[in-house]
Amino acid sequence: LLSLCIGGTIIMRKFQTSVAVGFFMGAVVAASQMFFLLFFIMLGYIDDRLAEGESVHGERFTSFVCLVQALLLGAFAATLASHRSEILDQKVPIGEYETTEEEGGVGSYEAPKNRGPVV
Repeated sequence: LLSLCIGGTIIMRKFQTSVAVGFFMGAVVAASQMFFLLFFIMLGYIDDRLAEGESVHGERFTSFVCLVQALLLGAFAATLASHRSEILDQKVPIGEYETTEEEGGVGSYEAPKNRGPVV
């Protein structure tokens, strides 16, 4: 989860290519599904512990946290998917500091606009 946060920050700030954003979106969906499966595994574990007459307070809390994490990651993946074109159309600075061409710099890269199908 920590690598997903760090990688996502790097992708959203520096490498805003369609491949990088798609990879990040896939990683977020995979993490969401993993937490959703962990939620169901914890529910099964709770049933086993109840059958043995043991306490399940910690397991209930863990299953709740897994469900909340799955829902949050799923909502973020849906938001990222719906605003993917806006993320890819942003201006990305080429150098460390963006300079204009009048200042002797190279300017910034702007994604090409969709002009329709090529005939």
